[in-house]
Amino acid sequence: MSRSPSSSSPPLGSPEAAELLRRPAELRRLLQSPETRRLIALLQRQGNLDAAARQAKAGDPSALQAMLSSLSDSPEGAQALGQMQQQLDR
Repeated sequence: MSRSPSSSSPPLGSPEAAELLRRPAELRRLLQSPETRRLIALLQRQGNLDAAARQAKAGDPSALQAMLSSLSDSPEGAQALGQMQQQLDR
């Protein structure tokens, strides 16, 4: 579970991400899950999550991807990312 997000999940601009955006009910379920809330809390602890999210929304996901990569280096972060991946695979 210590793989970086770029090797274990598709990038934010991937066809998989676009497909998820076309399924609003699924996206809503994912965003409301305990796993997502835990992941967001961990990212907020790193700081600058809002700025990274705005940057990603503007088309540059590099700051958000760097935060996820950093998060995957910790056991708690790797576990949260793994649980998120399981939610996406459902």
